[in-house]
Parts: sequence; structure tokens; C-alpha cells
Amino acid sequence: MKIFLPLTRAFSGRFLSAAGVIALSITMSRQLSLTEAGLFFEAFITLMGVAIAVQFGMPTVILRTVARLGDDPGEADAILGRALASLCAISGIVVALWLTFFYVTSGFHTPTAWVWLNILPTAAMGPLSSYLKAKGYPGRGGFWEVGILSLIACGVMLVAPPKDAMTAWIVFSSACWVGMTAAVVLAGTRHFRPFVRPVLDIPLLFEGRFLWLMSVLAYMSLWGGVVISNWLLAESYTAVLNALFRTLAPLQFLILTVDFYMAPKFASAQGLQLWKLYTKARTTCTFMALPYALLTLTFPSVFLSTVFGESFAQFDTEMRLIVVAIMVQIALGPTGILLNMHGLDRATLLCMVLRSTVYLALSILLGLEFGVFGIAAALAVSTILQALVQYSIAVKNFH
Repeated sequence: MKIFLPLTRAFSGRFLSAAGVIALSITMSRQLSLTEAGLFFEAFITLMGVAIAVQFGMPTVILRTVARLGDDPGEADAILGRALASLCAISGIVVALWLTFFYVTSGFHTPTAWVWLNILPTAAMGPLSSYLKAKGYPGRGGFWEVGILSLIACGVMLVAPPKDAMTAWIVFSSACWVGMTAAVVLAGTRHFRPFVRPVLDIPLLFEGRFLWLMSVLAYMSLWGGVVISNWLLAESYTAVLNALFRTLAPLQFLILTVDFYMAPKFASAQGLQLWKLYTKARTTCTFMALPYALLTLTFPSVFLSTVFGESFAQFDTEMRLIVVAIMVQIALGPTGILLNMHGLDRATLLCMVLRSTVYLALSILLGLEFGVFGIAAALAVSTILQALVQYSIAVKNFH
């Protein structure tokens, strides 16, 4: 029981957080028209990308640093404080630029123009979550991720359905601030102090430079296709691609749960013990992903129409493609976090550069010819390619 309880807590926390994003996607797809839902998710996807960008890789730096510190609370608190203070300073700069850009160009009539409201709370959730995980609270750490902000917003919208995308964004923005405040209270009210003392910590930002580039490219390698669809396809396809990619959320939830549960263990293990841990993580994740994969591959149209609505059922082939690709990634194991925990950030960055380049190039080339199918095919090819390259690097260095 002692062996399985921490993993169960980790899965429970991640499940609730991942459920928030899925629930929000379903709710918005059903309560709003395709066009209004597209406007909301354009802002939502933009926000998540900006939040990752302003973090500068700090969540992973905190995770591996605090995990190695053991029982030194002073040092652990210090690095979280440095991260939060830096985030406040960076967010302030980004908000100023955001407001200036939309004031000069298009005005503030779409949710995307109001993304600035949410930048700090969504960005802060990463360091707070990593701190809790590294301190030995995998359940709490997994729960207080950015998905919980969506879960809070979804609860409000179910009670009071929004009339349009802008109203929905106001509700979501309020949920972001409520969620961040609750996360800080859980981590310790002393962590409110960095929010009133913003300062850029250049050494910390520099330490996470490869992780930062990797996380930005990782986001682009999934959601860049949505941006490309805005250029090449009708606006309603933003909602379609959002729905397709959200079908991957349960599988990504498993990947990230295993990654961040094993990360502290990977950081302190060497040799044969390290490879045994990796094999156990790889096998466990594959076994747990199979039921969902079989369901979505066998009944894709029924799944899409039941979850998102009848208008999504026609995209069953695209769904099969991307589910198969993620299953190949799972079968090859958590090589990315394994390499990161042993300081091979440059290697994982180069793998992500390869994936992003292939994905974005193929999305344009295939999207022009085949539309949504082309973008899904681009995602599948780039995902499998990255997984194979990372696996070969892991085998070379650790097996």
C-alpha cells in the first residue's frame, strides 16, 4: 500500500486538473456557436502559450533543484521566491506590451485582446505545482496546475452559461486569480511576498534557457497547427482542432503524471537502478493508456459526437491518427524527463526543435492540400519522430 499510495495521489491530482481543461472544452463547444467557441479557444490557446513562454523553464528547474535539496526548507523556499518574483517582473513587461499592441492595432473587442488579465496567475501555477511535487506532495502538486483554473471556470459556466466568448473569458479570468490565490495558500502564505517584490533573477532565467526553449517549442508543436488553421481554414476549425487535440488529454495526463511522479526519482538514480525505474514507468503508462486508446480507436465517431456534438463526428480519421501517434510515444517511455533530470537539456531541446520544424512545415504543406486531416497527419509524424530520436539518445546514455 505504501508503494501505490503516492502514485495514486499523483494520478488523482493530475486527473482532476486534466479534467478541468477537458470539461471546459466540452462546455464551451456545447454552449457557444462554433465561431464563438473558436474565439474563446483562440484566446485560451494563446494564453497557455504565453504562460509557458514567460516561465523560462522555471518549473522544471524548481522540480529537480528542490528534489535534490531534500529537507532544506530554506533553500527550497528561496528558489520558489526567486521564481515568483521573476514571473511578476516578466508578466508586468508582457502586459504592458500586450496593452500597447492591441491599443495601436485592433482594439479590445475580442477575448485575445484581454489575455493580459490572465498571464501572471496562469504562469505562476507552474512553479507552485513543481514546488509541491518536489516537496513530496505529488497529488497536491498535480492538482494545482493550470487545469484547475479551467475546472473552476467550468463550474461557474455550468451554473450561469455565458452568452458569448467575451463573457466566458471574463469568467475564466476571475477563476485564474481565485485558483492562483488558493495555490499560494496551499504552498504557504509566506509565498505571497515575492508578488509584491518583482525582480528579474537573471541567473535563474539563464539556468532554464534550454528548458524554456523546449517548453515553448513543445507547445508550438501541438497548438501551432491551430494558428496555422486560422490562416488557411475557416475560423470554425479552431474549435474543431481544439476538440481533436483535447481528445489526447487523457493520454497526455498519463504521460505527465508518470513524468513528474518519476522525475525526483530519476534525478537521484544512476546506472541499472535508473533504467529499471524507466522501464517500470514505460510499462505502467502503456498499460494504463490502452483502454482509452482502444475506445477512441474503435469508436471515434461515437466518441466525438457524444463528447463534443454531432458536428465533430466527421473527423474520426484525424482522431485515429493522433491517438496512434501518442500511443507510440507512450510505448517508447518518458525519455524526455529522464534526460532533463540528468542535465541533458540541450539534447531534449534539439529533439523538440526537430519536432516543431517538421510539424509546422508539414502543417502548412499538408494543411493547404488536405485541411484538418493534413494538420493531424503533421502532428502524428512529428510526434513519432521526436519519440524515436529521444529514445535512441536515452539508450545511448543510460542503457
